[in-house]
Amino acid sequence: MFESIDNSPIKKVHLRITALSSGGSFLDGYDISIISIAVLVLPFSLTSIDITLLLGSTLLGMVFGGVFIGYLTDIKGRRYIYLWDMAFFILFTFLTAISFTFVQLLVFRLLLGIAIGADYAISPTIIAEFAPARHRGKLLSFSGAAWFIGAFAAYGIGAALIPTGSDSWKFMFLVGIIPAVIIMVMRQGVPESPRWLANQGNAADATNSMKEIDNSTAVIISAKVRKTKFSDLFSKKYIAATFFVSIFWFILDAVTYVIALYGPTILTQIGISSDAASRYATLIALMAIIGAVIAIVLIDRSGRKNLTSVGFAGMFVTLIAAAAVFRYFPDIMFIVPLFVIFEISQELGPGITSSIYPQELYPTEIRSTAQGFATTVSRIGALAGIFSFAIVKDIYGLAIALVFLGLLSALGFVITLLLGKETKGKSLEDLSDY
Repeated sequence: MFESIDNSPIKKVHLRITALSSGGSFLDGYDISIISIAVLVLPFSLTSIDITLLLGSTLLGMVFGGVFIGYLTDIKGRRYIYLWDMAFFILFTFLTAISFTFVQLLVFRLLLGIAIGADYAISPTIIAEFAPARHRGKLLSFSGAAWFIGAFAAYGIGAALIPTGSDSWKFMFLVGIIPAVIIMVMRQGVPESPRWLANQGNAADATNSMKEIDNSTAVIISAKVRKTKFSDLFSKKYIAATFFVSIFWFILDAVTYVIALYGPTILTQIGISSDAASRYATLIALMAIIGAVIAIVLIDRSGRKNLTSVGFAGMFVTLIAAAAVFRYFPDIMFIVPLFVIFEISQELGPGITSSIYPQELYPTEIRSTAQGFATTVSRIGALAGIFSFAIVKDIYGLAIALVFLGLLSALGFVITLLLGKETKGKSLEDLSDY
């Protein structure tokens, strides 16, 4: 039915849709990372618990945004949510920047997280349903890469704004509105997914959508209505896919969000200034983009499972090595290279495939639901990782806390070997049987 899409070469329309959809991931990377710089200069008197709550508030919002908006996207349509979530992102980012109290800041960050979670549920689905089969992994990989481009931008902008004065934290947030406005305006030109339209029994509109994106001459003569059921995620047919996608993404975020959010703070513990820590964090985020570039090149050749396994293995080795360095010779010349290798590893593997597997293992009627549910579980993992890391670090020290993260990465490696499936080069319709 969708052979003209699946067999198409990459065209400008595919790159445009990928760029606009990856914009949400860019904003997530920017927003999550900029708060780790902003907490260094916030005017409020914050305890360590306040800082942890603030770092985790957006993630908590994503827990709700992912699962509910993902399900709504499969019912109401891709384009409907695709346009509105950016408007809410802009609103709550602005309110965050003008917060007068810590409580206001906390609430608006949580509401912002709902908007980000919504975009996580919809944007990869948009890319997957328009992408040619043999290039789908490459195009979806841009979404994962965009996160670190956003993180790099956040660390760079944060480092540049810190010296400007006491209100620098406000401008750190406000800068994020600029790309959000551009993305929202340009998304107006993205059509509804022909796969979703066909699933609604709307063959005529599905045909028109295909013509709109690549001048296709294909005609969808008939289309069967397929209802969205949240319970299908846990049916006998898809329970294995749901378990794999959810657990491997839970582990990934439990580890990587700790490094993303606590990275600058960890670096200050070896005696460097906040300014220097933010500069090193910028360098680390920049190097992570190298891993993403490698993944983009290899993902449709080497496959999803191989890169995911290699990535988790690299995360395990570097975290254990970092724990040893912090314990016996804490020096910036050793720590930064290890963090760089860690980021390259995670972005080479699971950091990229977490945007791919939920799209390829489920049919159209529950694809966004699955993406949203996996997003929710992953952010629960991020919250669990942040709080667990803080507790383990306070009781046993930083080195043991890093060993804890390393062991989680090893578990991700084992789960991928046992449950991971290779999905490269196949149409979405051929992949829906796990």
